Amino acid sequence: MLLFSPHCMINIGRTLFVSNALINMHARCGCMEQAWMEFCRMKQRDVVSYSTMITALADHGECQVALALFSKMHKEGIKPNQVTFIGVLNACSHGGLVEEGCKLFELMTVVFGIVPLSQHLTCMVDLLGRAGHLEKAYNLIIEYGDAWDAGIWGALLGACKVYGNAALGEIASNHLFEIEPENAGNYVLLANIYASLNKWEDAEKLKKMISEKGKRKSPGCSWVPS
Repeated sequence: MLLFSPHCMINIGRTLFVSNALINMHARCGCMEQAWMEFCRMKQRDVVSYSTMITALADHGECQVALALFSKMHKEGIKPNQVTFIGVLNACSHGGLVEEGCKLFELMTVVFGIVPLSQHLTCMVDLLGRAGHLEKAYNLIIEYGDAWDAGIWGALLGACKVYGNAALGEIASNHLFEIEPENAGNYVLLANIYASLNKWEDAEKLKKMISEKGKRKSPGCSWVPS
């Protein structure tokens, strides 16, 4: 005699799956209260449940709550995965929490042995870049990064624009010119860096290059995963 029929087993599995899907749906629609209520009423949670809720909180600016939920998940013995760390690093990036972000990145790579994806590195480069730690951001790219990832180099270039770092800006731009040669926005950013440093001749050369090649600036977007 079977203790559980196949039908019952399917229902149990679907309950967790559907609840996770509902959290994701509510969050993507901006209904965070409903997403949180769905999460709280769950009798059983897995890594997907926590990762989905953490990511949703990070995307909606609830950085401290996202980190608190990660801590709760950790205490409950649920092992985080790559998606979980994308969520918490995104929370740190949005909240400007440099120290917390660096600790979490070390936890991910050293303790859990997770190889960083481009999304993790983009979050870290953005986090370090916003705080002015451009050399650390660049060294992180060299250690872990993919030389052909536009998102990572774009995050560094954006930070170089804020802090007027032409040397690293040129390195990031040169990579981007190879990866996405038709994106005029990268040329414009480097030209703006030159202009902010009164390097007018270099800025004019780039603007002339844009004009000669008929490049058009792409619509603005964020390099940080949402």
